Amino acid sequence: MIWKNFFRDLRRTASRLISVSIITMIAVVVYTGLNGIIYNVDRIMGRYYTEHNVADYWLTGVGLDMADCRALEGLNGITGVQPQILLDAEERHNSDITLSLCGIPADWSINTPYITEGRLPANSQEIFLSDQFAQARGLQVGDWYELTLTGLGIYLRLQVCGVGKDPEYLYPVNATTPSPDLSRYGFAYVREETLQDVMGPHIYNQFCITTSESMSMAQLRAAVDDVLGSKVVNILALEDNQQAYSLMEGKNNLVPILTFFPTLFFLCAVLMMVSTMSRLIENARSDIGTFKALGYSDHTILIYYLLHALLVVVIGFPIGALLGKYIAALIVWTIATGCDLPPMEIVHDFQAWGQAVGLTALCCIGSAWLVARSLLKESPAQCMRPKAPKSGGSLFLEHIRPLWRRLGFNQKYILRNTFRNKVRMLTCVVGIALCMALVFMAFAIKDSMDAYSDALAGNQNRYDVMVSLNTSVTEGQYSRLVSAPGVTGAELEMTTTCWLYSSSQRATTTLTVAEDTVSLHLYDPYASAPLSLPQDGLVLEKQLADELGLAEGDSVTLRFTGENGYITLTVTEVNRCVSGAYVSRSLWRSLGRAYTPTAAYLTAADPIALETELDHYDFVDGWQSRETVTAAVVEKMENTSMVVYILIVFGGGLACIVIYNLGIMSFFEQLRSLATLMVLGFYEREIKRLQLSENLIFAAAGILLGIPLGIALDRFLILSITSMPLEVMVTPKAIGLSCGVTMLFALGVNVVIGRKMREIDMLGALKSVE
Repeated sequence: MIWKNFFRDLRRTASRLISVSIITMIAVVVYTGLNGIIYNVDRIMGRYYTEHNVADYWLTGVGLDMADCRALEGLNGITGVQPQILLDAEERHNSDITLSLCGIPADWSINTPYITEGRLPANSQEIFLSDQFAQARGLQVGDWYELTLTGLGIYLRLQVCGVGKDPEYLYPVNATTPSPDLSRYGFAYVREETLQDVMGPHIYNQFCITTSESMSMAQLRAAVDDVLGSKVVNILALEDNQQAYSLMEGKNNLVPILTFFPTLFFLCAVLMMVSTMSRLIENARSDIGTFKALGYSDHTILIYYLLHALLVVVIGFPIGALLGKYIAALIVWTIATGCDLPPMEIVHDFQAWGQAVGLTALCCIGSAWLVARSLLKESPAQCMRPKAPKSGGSLFLEHIRPLWRRLGFNQKYILRNTFRNKVRMLTCVVGIALCMALVFMAFAIKDSMDAYSDALAGNQNRYDVMVSLNTSVTEGQYSRLVSAPGVTGAELEMTTTCWLYSSSQRATTTLTVAEDTVSLHLYDPYASAPLSLPQDGLVLEKQLADELGLAEGDSVTLRFTGENGYITLTVTEVNRCVSGAYVSRSLWRSLGRAYTPTAAYLTAADPIALETELDHYDFVDGWQSRETVTAAVVEKMENTSMVVYILIVFGGGLACIVIYNLGIMSFFEQLRSLATLMVLGFYEREIKRLQLSENLIFAAAGILLGIPLGIALDRFLILSITSMPLEVMVTPKAIGLSCGVTMLFALGVNVVIGRKMREIDMLGALKSVE
């Protein structure tokens, strides 16, 4: 009989079990979906990197030879060194089509490509191309391709021996192609013999290095500095190589969000699951008393009610876990936009499944077990009697007679009823506050990302055209460019690489020599006015300053490629938006350094005419319009924003379910009181006003508490994101939207509860315990 009653009981409690199942499903979807993003990106890229033996570091230098290669191979911690020649090339008769041309040795073992057709070069007359680049250029295996080495005028005619993809060029961008466009920019591999006339036999400009896990970046830099000294131009770690690490970087940008949000979702879901399961079993106390009186054992009754909780897990968890894969796939494909990847598959993260099922089972079954166990300690007669309501005491406001007398019946009833059950009040307010904080955080993060994107696109870049200059440009040539017809403003910029030394650490970085006052390309995108560089020191990137253990006012030592001398400067400013280090042109010249600009930022009355004019300058390697650079930045930020949109949807959905559960729970807890009022002659609309006003008060209190909670959590999350210099943005729009969404859900729940007033059984009021 007890199991027949179980199925009747399921029909009676179906609505509440379904609501808890939906909460469980949303929590599991968010948890498994967001964790699945990290798992799948790490799995895909880990396999790709491992199978093709991606380098841990790229060492660029001058006059590197096989002796240097062998010296590096002999260092402890270095597991492999591959020399190569890296040059820029362009399609013959079409300088807009460019390639990164790499000359590799016969025993090629690091950064090996994924071959889609053909094979690797076997002699000096063959070339291996990017498959998408070859497709865009109409090239097939066996075709002949003509190209010119940029700036050298050397012409090559090579036969395409194979096409494929390469993890080193996962996100193919360069100075003139800021956003991947494989119809205009790709990679190519040839045998090193093909380029030996350029560099000389067995002379290289780059080493690809693999290391053991025990070797840190600081140890490698120190060892390389000791062995190669002034030959080293730069050491680029895999994590800093945008072309090879773009997808991992996109994932890393989201890691704080992807780990923080599931925790909050589960905290909110736990609160609702525990309170709802507790209320569900508490309302069944008369049934428990009946079962005990009929002779059923406590063990059987306990299993009976644990099955209710188990059913919630069985329904909510599988649906949520299965849907989590599609959420993960959507976001992975979004952040992988522009990446040239081999075929990949998104799979379920079964470790996240195990964690999610453990958490949901602990919340649902654990709360059911605690409540059922406490009820089983009572006698059958105690269980069969309805639980007596708590006796009400006098409120603090009742002692303030002038104020209390001014309150009407409705206000007094609401106040007494609210403080009569403080647990229910706190559950409602805290639950709504958590949902409000989740929705607000999603909107606030979106505002922070939009502000950063706008700052990069509309504030940092104030030029019309960015020009890349040849490394051999002369003062007369760049002066001619600055005074070209139509140019209304110009700023020159020089980038070089150097070693930085603190008292305990060393690092290689990019040093930018800019104008004393920069106004066309600001190094701080949030600056609202032109920036003046310090005349007695440098501006240092915060992450680099932390790595070197430096702060403002400290001294740092610089050493440049091909030199053994050292220069000591003061760290005048530490700025989290700077990339590398910045010094002013005046300070650079005062150090007696040669000034050879690598880029020019120009404004013009007619930018299109200026771009046409740039074709006539042979010292110009390429140029980009501000719109092109802006589009690339906005596209990358929009890909990241997709996660935030999904969080807004799920945060709003969870808020809706939570508010509904809290409203229904409050309604059933006050069923006796409401029925009594109806027996006493109160109209339905008057009872609705009492009950629904209380729900709105709870919603308003939760919203007010959720605003500072959301701001605090948003600040914590934004400051934990180190990959992007986001700023905390608390806008009236985000507050208004989150408040509006939460209150809209509360009003919707009130409509549903209002209809349930007609289902109140007034006869039940006569059976209440007084």
